[in-house]
Amino acid sequence: MKIPVPDAPRRGPRFGFLASIVLLVGMLATVMPAAAPSPARAASYSHGVSFGGWEVGAFLSSTGQLVYCVEPGASEPRAAQNTPVPVGTLTGYTTQARDETGWNGTVSVGPMSGESLRRMNWLLTKHGQSADPGMAAVVQIAIWMLRYDSGTSPWLDHHFGWIAAHGGGDHLAHARSLLAEAEAATGPRSTPVPEAELSLALDAEQGRGRVDYPAGTTAITLEGAVFEGGGAELRVDGGAAGSASWTTELHAEGWQREHRVTATGEWNHVEEVWPAEVMLHSATEANQQDLGSMVGPLQDAHRAPLGPVSAVIDTRFAPVLSTRTDQPIVERGTGRFSDLVTLSTLEGETPWASRRHADGSVEYAPVVAEGVLYGPFSHPQAVADHAPQGAPVAGRARLIADRGPGEYRAEIDAAPGEAGYYSWVWRIDESEQRPEVRAAGLLPSGYGFADRFGLPEEGQTVPSTLHWSTELESRELALDSLVLRDRLTASLRHGAWLRDENGSRIPARIRLTVYGSAEEPVRAPQPPPGVGEIARVFADIDSTGEIEVAPIELPFETRGWVTVQACLLSEEQSEEHRGLIAEWCDDFGVPSETARISVPTVRTEAQPSAVVGEAFGDVAFVEGLVPAGAELGFAYYLAPAAGEPKYDERWEPRTDENGEPVLWEETELAAMTEEERCLAQPVATTARVEVRAAGRVSSPRIVARSTGVGYWVEDLTMPHPETGERVELHRGACGLENERTEILDQERPLPAPNTSAATELSATGGVDPRFALLGVVPLAGAGLTMLLAARRRSGGAGLRE
Repeated sequence: MKIPVPDAPRRGPRFGFLASIVLLVGMLATVMPAAAPSPARAASYSHGVSFGGWEVGAFLSSTGQLVYCVEPGASEPRAAQNTPVPVGTLTGYTTQARDETGWNGTVSVGPMSGESLRRMNWLLTKHGQSADPGMAAVVQIAIWMLRYDSGTSPWLDHHFGWIAAHGGGDHLAHARSLLAEAEAATGPRSTPVPEAELSLALDAEQGRGRVDYPAGTTAITLEGAVFEGGGAELRVDGGAAGSASWTTELHAEGWQREHRVTATGEWNHVEEVWPAEVMLHSATEANQQDLGSMVGPLQDAHRAPLGPVSAVIDTRFAPVLSTRTDQPIVERGTGRFSDLVTLSTLEGETPWASRRHADGSVEYAPVVAEGVLYGPFSHPQAVADHAPQGAPVAGRARLIADRGPGEYRAEIDAAPGEAGYYSWVWRIDESEQRPEVRAAGLLPSGYGFADRFGLPEEGQTVPSTLHWSTELESRELALDSLVLRDRLTASLRHGAWLRDENGSRIPARIRLTVYGSAEEPVRAPQPPPGVGEIARVFADIDSTGEIEVAPIELPFETRGWVTVQACLLSEEQSEEHRGLIAEWCDDFGVPSETARISVPTVRTEAQPSAVVGEAFGDVAFVEGLVPAGAELGFAYYLAPAAGEPKYDERWEPRTDENGEPVLWEETELAAMTEEERCLAQPVATTARVEVRAAGRVSSPRIVARSTGVGYWVEDLTMPHPETGERVELHRGACGLENERTEILDQERPLPAPNTSAATELSATGGVDPRFALLGVVPLAGAGLTMLLAARRRSGGAGLRE
């Protein structure tokens, strides 16, 4: 029987062992509580581990919970248990116990409460409802260990030794481990506080940031900013740590350097606390032990404020600039000095101050930059931090960067007037900024930034201007000397002749182009349409004054007029110097640059008449420059007539196979053109006559062989200067009146000389306009020696050779 301490009888052993001493039932009744809980069904053994035949594990209560023996040495609970109630103390008892492990002795247990009972509550809650038999045995062992004292130690040491001896060493070790866990979980704790404070972080984009909050945060309130959802308050659910983004409108009431954002919050921590109580399933019979189950944890809430924490957004920024010119070459008189200025802030530094308006547009704080254009210089300048002392200033420019970072164009509204190299230098000065920007302190006090002097990408050049005059040595060219010799006199205008890095003048290449035309050219800025180029040469100069130009050889076929135009074109300059000397051309058709190609002209005057057997000839008058090797040739064409004999080139009648003369037929002559009839019957060709100069040239004489009317045709040739072949310069037309010679019979009177024809020939230059375009008709070869015979009728027939 179980006897309560100090005077109550105690119960016998638990789990498969009976009480060694059975006390009187009446005595049991005297120790029962006066108001016992209402009984229920008896608990039954559920699961556990048998150690050498001794069962250790959990019971299943009528409430459906797993329950465990809480009184070591007391007898097994076979009867029903009362309705469970929470208790803060397990009473002590003394009992006599005996079981199959060989134990037989007294067990005395003191009362249990406080931390030990708190740990028992943790064990029963965390592991007591496990369906694992091994865990059920471990929980029961751990509960016994919690009641270890001097009164229970003999019983517990004996039974723990039994368990160890029968394969339960791991179970004992696991029980001790669970007790250590229970002690750690239920031991004294300090008052919980937030693991971290609120913190504010600023994003790279001005006006944006985030607030980081610890676990347990329930609410955050912002001042000076709003969360991304639009409100200044944020409720936090879930209890985990996290972050929330926020935005703020900077400079909403005007430009200001600093903007403060403040965050406060609320923190709530709920933790488990373990009451020093268990649910006691008391036995309805005095000699059986009580059972215990979990009470479980309680929730303890701790609240605390978070913050305030603040972050200051400093919008003070330091603008920088770089420049490049988009027009390296500026034309004098028409161009404009300009520069492209790019303003920004350095990477990683405070961005450009800006504010956003209700319509979504962004306004940037205006930044003033000033540029100075130094020049002109005659040669490129070395890169330096500052312009040379006393450097000339060509102009100034000022820009206001009110679109924030980006590229701005600046221009000086004045045309450059002098050639030279120019260099921009730009500067940002805090003292030159607008009043509202200075008042807000958006730029550091005394701040200044300037780029360097002489940077190639910041340079502009006004090209040197060269003009010239030209004059040909000769205005008339002979065909055997088609060479133009020109003189060029250069002069410098509007400033210096630019020099390179070595101090040498930039060389200028001038192209002299020869144009040909049939008529004398008319002066004009450009060649008229249809005028072709026939030759060109280049003159490279680096000084002013008179310059000899290389001779310009013209093609032999050049006729009419030629004129030279001189041009300096950028595309023809060396690549490294292109654009440094301004383009310019003198006029086309300048009289001093124009020459005529002199082709000799020939007019002729034939002997009007002759009689058969008489020698007669032609006379040519040559005018103009006569080329070396010029020769005149003369041919006589006898006009054919129907019924008259045909003559060959020796003025002999042509005969048929019977030896009879071949006569001209009417139909044959009718099919010919007038020119074809005139050239149909060449009867004599003279030897060629060398012509050394202009003047009168008489043809070799020929002897008339028959009567009729004929016409002289003259031609002028010269040797080609390259091939030596004869080139025809002039050929007369057939049928001209001044080239007509009539052959008469000797008895007939001679007609008067044809002076009118000679006059007409002189007036027209020796060429009948009707035949001016006739081509060359080949006759007997030049230089052919002909044997001529003539007949005389004075006193009898005879021949003279």
